[in-house]
Amino acid sequence: MQAADLKEDAAISDDLHSFPMIRNIAVATDFCPWSERALQHALVLAHSFGAVLHIFHVVRRAEFSFVPDFMVPLDELAERDFDDLIGRLNAARSLAGIEHHHWNIDGEISAVLEDFVRDHRIDLMILGTRGRTGISKFLSGSIAQEIFHYVSCPVLTVGPWSRGASRQLRLNKVLFATDLSPESAAVIPYVLMPATIWHAEIDVLHICSSANCQCGNQMEDTRRRMEVMTIGEAPLVVRYHVLPGPPPPTVLNFAMQEKADLVVLGLDHHRSLYGGPSISHAYEIVRQAPCPVLSVCSASSVAGRKQEQLEMVQKDTPTLELP
Repeated sequence: MQAADLKEDAAISDDLHSFPMIRNIAVATDFCPWSERALQHALVLAHSFGAVLHIFHVVRRAEFSFVPDFMVPLDELAERDFDDLIGRLNAARSLAGIEHHHWNIDGEISAVLEDFVRDHRIDLMILGTRGRTGISKFLSGSIAQEIFHYVSCPVLTVGPWSRGASRQLRLNKVLFATDLSPESAAVIPYVLMPATIWHAEIDVLHICSSANCQCGNQMEDTRRRMEVMTIGEAPLVVRYHVLPGPPPPTVLNFAMQEKADLVVLGLDHHRSLYGGPSISHAYEIVRQAPCPVLSVCSASSVAGRKQEQLEMVQKDTPTLELP
């Protein structure tokens, strides 16, 4: 191995060798069945990692602005639903041994959620989606898509076709679907964590297009990064695949055939995969995946998103013209 390669490997090891700590988990709820599935996964994860669980509901008053008489009791209704939910969880002893808090957050997701993540040091966000498509998604919007866009912490999404949470957390197979971009390296520690804890097998999958002639070299870079991170660990089972085809169905078919317990998406800014339009490929995978899907945003992408938000605020802020 060349000296330059050894130097680069040392830099990779320094940056990535520490696996992520999960101390605070947040789970979104709207008190409906699809968020109940996400909550069950959150309970298992909080218990397994000894993490504090934050259950939150966003009161989105703008959605009810056309019925002013309904605006006042929104907080009261949310508190009532929270009392019912916590009561059911306590009756089932689901919260036993878990430090937990519940929050009603008032405002638009874009304005309040990143502050919530920062203030409570959230290490993982969990949410459920009903997987709407077409006109129903257009009319109702997608909370999952909004959270992907505005939250910088890792996001675990539980779709309608995802298997339910088991009583004891154990992952046997992990699918890492990656576009091989530099930003996708941010997710590698999360890919390797279940392999080191449960000896899970890892499949690294890239969907190659004719326009990308460098995917072989990029896959080799990913392989070397993963090997460097696991120096000193027990040997891992890692398989590397480059397949042609449309990204969402190819990833989904692979996940179903290999019976993946977790799909991990290597994304730039949570919002694209394999050069697709904003979040569309990722959302299609989340919507139809047979297991939970984890996406992780790189630090550079977070910085870019914050710069975009600052530019939007500056653009919308009127300028004072002095006489």
